[in-house]
Amino acid sequence: MKRMKTFFMYFLAFVILYVVVDLGSYLTLKSTYIARNYEVNLESPKVTVNEFKSTILNGYINGTITNDTDEVITGKALKFDYYSKNNVLMGTKYSKIDNFLIGETKDFESKFNFDNVENVKVSLVDSLELQDVDDLDFALDDFSKDPINWFVLLGALIVVFG
Repeated sequence: MKRMKTFFMYFLAFVILYVVVDLGSYLTLKSTYIARNYEVNLESPKVTVNEFKSTILNGYINGTITNDTDEVITGKALKFDYYSKNNVLMGTKYSKIDNFLIGETKDFESKFNFDNVENVKVSLVDSLELQDVDDLDFALDDFSKDPINWFVLLGALIVVFG
């Protein structure tokens, strides 16, 4: 019985340590995101940016878009051009807008992994401009669509616990 109690105490100490380290890592990483400048280059539909933050390596932008026009919007996308401090284009991401009804409001979010991004310019583009766009320019917007590579996961587990 004494051995089980000792095992339980070590297990409990491990769980508490894990939670403290995980929470500390999360808070440390979250504090490295800095609010940046943004520019919305369209009048209609109305785009409101709620949050745009980045680190040296990556970042995210989220907000809402409202169709305040008199027609249904189809075949369009929000275009996010990310710029450095010296106004050098670091990269572009897109967020699709399909069947956007009159008066409808939708949330958008775009995540990026470009280095040293200082500001973003948001604009609206047609589907004709999106014909040559690679699917990877939409890939980071929805992590639930990313496939899990089981071999990489197994290798990571072997390295950690091996």
